Amino acid sequence: MPEQLTDRHTVTMPRVMVRHVVEADRPRFVELFCDETFMTFSDGVLSLSEAHERFDRMLARCAEVSFAKQAIVELSSGVVVGYTGVDWIDLEGHRWLEWGYRLVRAARGKGYATEATEALLVKAAGEYSGDLLAIIHPGNQPSQNVSRKLGFRWWKTAEVNGGLRNIYRMRLPAAGS
Repeated sequence: MPEQLTDRHTVTMPRVMVRHVVEADRPRFVELFCDETFMTFSDGVLSLSEAHERFDRMLARCAEVSFAKQAIVELSSGVVVGYTGVDWIDLEGHRWLEWGYRLVRAARGKGYATEATEALLVKAAGEYSGDLLAIIHPGNQPSQNVSRKLGFRWWKTAEVNGGLRNIYRMRLPAAGS
């Protein structure tokens, strides 16, 4: 459960804060999107222009969906160590909200992805009903473990952006159900 809701776009947990991205985050996220270790198990490192486009998409989604991909800030250091949240994806002829999380190597294995995502899922559950997908590289066992811990259940393996991915699914009930 969120420890403190600082404003409507920020949730502070014991060790991390989850908040909407802002323009001042651009240099950090562009750096991360161009970093091979951050982008492991993804479709690859982005070019500088692709990294800027991806950050622009994060800004746009945050304006559209309150639980869009957001910055995870480590409270002890004040540094953005990754992101968690949703973006739209077209898969097999349907438009889905796809939940993703990604952390810098030094922040992995500390429970930050679980802590931050749990907080944002609480917000999502209060505002959205329907399916969420988590699309995970088959070799990324830690991420698959996190998704199951969060309540996502394995659905199927399918081709996504030219590669096979394990797809996990979670249904959020209508608020008050």
